[in-house]
Amino acid sequence: MKKILFFITILVINLNLNAQDIIGKVLEINSDGSINPIFGANVYWEETTVGTTTDTNGNYTINEATSFPASLSVSYVGYTYDSKEFINNEFIFYLKRSVELDEVNIISSVNSTKYSVVNSLNVQTLTVNELQKAACCNLSESFSTNASVDVSYSDAISGAKKIRMLGLDGRYVQITNESIPLIRGLSSSYGLNYVPGTWIESIQIIKGSGSVVNGFESFTGQINLEYFKPSTADKMYWNVYANSSQKFENNLALKKIYEKWSSNLFTHFSYHNKEIDENNDGFMDMPHLKNFNVLNRFLYEGSNVFRAQLFVKAMYEDREGGQLSNFLNPYKIDIHNDIIEIGTKTGILPDEDQRSIGLQTSFRRHNQEAKFGDKLYTGLQESVYLNLIRDVKINNNTFRYGLNYNADRFKESFNDSLFNKIDLITGVFSEYNLKIDDYFILVAGFRADYHNNSQYHYTPRVNVKYNPTDDLALRISAGKAFRISNIFVEHSNFLASNRIVKVRENLLPEVAWNMGFNLTYCFRLFGKEGIINADAYRTEFENQIVVDIESPGFLNFYNLNGKSFANTLQIDLGYELVERLNIKLAYKINVVKIEYENRGLLQPPLTPRDRALVNLSYANTTEDWEFDFTTNFVGKSRLPAHQDVKDAFSNPFFVHNSQITKRYDYIEVYIGAENILNFTQDNPIKIADNPTDENFDASIVYAPINGRMIYLGLRYKIN
Repeated sequence: MKKILFFITILVINLNLNAQDIIGKVLEINSDGSINPIFGANVYWEETTVGTTTDTNGNYTINEATSFPASLSVSYVGYTYDSKEFINNEFIFYLKRSVELDEVNIISSVNSTKYSVVNSLNVQTLTVNELQKAACCNLSESFSTNASVDVSYSDAISGAKKIRMLGLDGRYVQITNESIPLIRGLSSSYGLNYVPGTWIESIQIIKGSGSVVNGFESFTGQINLEYFKPSTADKMYWNVYANSSQKFENNLALKKIYEKWSSNLFTHFSYHNKEIDENNDGFMDMPHLKNFNVLNRFLYEGSNVFRAQLFVKAMYEDREGGQLSNFLNPYKIDIHNDIIEIGTKTGILPDEDQRSIGLQTSFRRHNQEAKFGDKLYTGLQESVYLNLIRDVKINNNTFRYGLNYNADRFKESFNDSLFNKIDLITGVFSEYNLKIDDYFILVAGFRADYHNNSQYHYTPRVNVKYNPTDDLALRISAGKAFRISNIFVEHSNFLASNRIVKVRENLLPEVAWNMGFNLTYCFRLFGKEGIINADAYRTEFENQIVVDIESPGFLNFYNLNGKSFANTLQIDLGYELVERLNIKLAYKINVVKIEYENRGLLQPPLTPRDRALVNLSYANTTEDWEFDFTTNFVGKSRLPAHQDVKDAFSNPFFVHNSQITKRYDYIEVYIGAENILNFTQDNPIKIADNPTDENFDASIVYAPINGRMIYLGLRYKIN
């Protein structure tokens, strides 16, 4: 069950209190309008570990905050915030039951990016305000103002993007939608483009091993999306977007609330059909694109103890790229994807003994056809996901256990070869959350999974959080993960070349350990709030599928025979420089090494060691004008061997983006520019003038493909 937090800012200096204690109640509003006290609810000051719990009558007493402004929060498993009031010098909070099944708790914010000094996990949340600092057309563009997740083009033809986290490729990040798997299997290559940014209410970035409840695939962390819900969405939301490359997008969201049912309808359409070749290499810099996407979420609240949600989603996309149409027999790519998915979340809420049970399900069919020149790939994935979770409250601690089932059937073909397989994985898990006086939290979990082809896999994980002071959190984590690879869809960017594909041996599941340390410190300087967040993580592989492009003209896959690791050090600073002017600074070092056959231990190609970010955000006193500016620095990357070139490195570079937003009563107008200085990679396509040459390669991409781009958008809301 998800622990729900809500925030209210209390200017205590303005309150007519005669004592040094804050008193109040936490009450439950039932569906029939009656009110009951809540026993055991947590009430505490944000950014501190000072808190208390309510008694059997719902009453609480907490010491007055030591500094102001201060924010008082309340949380209780299985409940969400409804309303609050201040009567007779008492702060009264009203909660109602919730069916949420995941657990991501965020408090303490700077610059609309939130950190936590309470959660045992290292969680960073991007709110909708953070996402709207850029155009954010889809999930791949949601991290432009964030340094934890790196985004780059996967190749120079398809327009697809890929991510990295803790120095490793995005396939090692578990990407979920409200804890249900979202991007895996056939969606690995292009799935980041299938989630419209306007649907997203928040993104939680969880670094490290995470919880065993969420699955076995999290090597470097988890990215969890929260879509807008009936309780938080606008009655109508319309967003239209166009840019200087003549790409057009339209998004419309509606909500409807009935007596027991409520629903959100999300729709998306994007279109691009202009041939653009700014670098004059004869290839389109951006593919033609048609994308239709629709999602409907239904929420049922039929009784005091039962809740249910239903998700229905469909997506259709065609993208076409390659040489310009005026070429004779041009080299073309043609990629088609269609997805149908149905998901459910049902829950029986806590009884008087604080026990609850929830079930998450997902059923997906994904069809993909991709043509790169004369290479043809087809794939069909049919998947079933079930996750049964049982929660038991033991005093102030929580014990969770459950059963998990994943079934994937793949029918794939590459040129004339068939690659059909069935992956059946059944797992059991348990996790204990030990909490001592809010200062110390230990979460220890273990899961065992049986895979029909590779037998048993055991996944232990532990996360520890300690608060030596009210405004400082220290965390350590360690855990194991495994995954089953799908080499063609996960590395389809290399199909945009004439490399000969070789699978050297039977490929085993990938297995790795992740260990990490995190420090989060909230401070005040010159009367302004700030936050420092520092991370140090190491991922070490027991087995990894090596993607070897070190031999010109070949793409080799084989099991790791030696060492492979990734060490990451990152520090973030957020601070309000002057009133309403916030700055966010970040610097990251990735030391990644992998042992290649015949070449030894090397930095993987196209993986920069150094990255940095500077973000400035300003809003006027009425907050109807907002100005954002972001600079990303990308250090040098090692380039793979190509023809006679070996041990070469790319040059470091900067990318600058900016946006201005004007807000009216119901309308927001935004205008922005990406890649302001028009920096692009020289010759991103090797041997572009002869796509039939054996050394033709469009997959060696380390910098932007598209130059300066201006965009304009409008948001219209009815609350």
